[in-house]
Amino acid sequence: MRNFVLASIALAALGFALPAAAQNHDHSAHGADHAVQVQTTPADGAMGAAPARFTANFPHPMVLSSLTVTRQGGEAMTVELPANATASTNVSAALPALSVGNYVFAWAASGADGHTMSGTVRYMVH
Repeated sequence: MRNFVLASIALAALGFALPAAAQNHDHSAHGADHAVQVQTTPADGAMGAAPARFTANFPHPMVLSSLTVTRQGGEAMTVELPANATASTNVSAALPALSVGNYVFAWAASGADGHTMSGTVRYMVH
């Protein structure tokens, strides 16, 4: 375990992020003190064809409140989200056409009780 902690610190110092670190969750509104994993498609650090949709799977119902896509060296593009979206454990949004390059998807979501979650996903289109 000690070696894992030391390796994690070394990777962080070199600018690498562990996948779980890409997901932030404020549980203070409902008293939980555990880390929550959010599964996204595309997954953080993955590469492949340009995805048509961004999807996030949450442990409890959430509404996707914002999603931006930024190509390395480019401007952030705000993705239009459905105005009448309902809370769900699985949310998604259509993405604009993406060309070859490195992208960062920055997302935020909120729950019915007011708590929020946010994260970033790094993806390479090739």
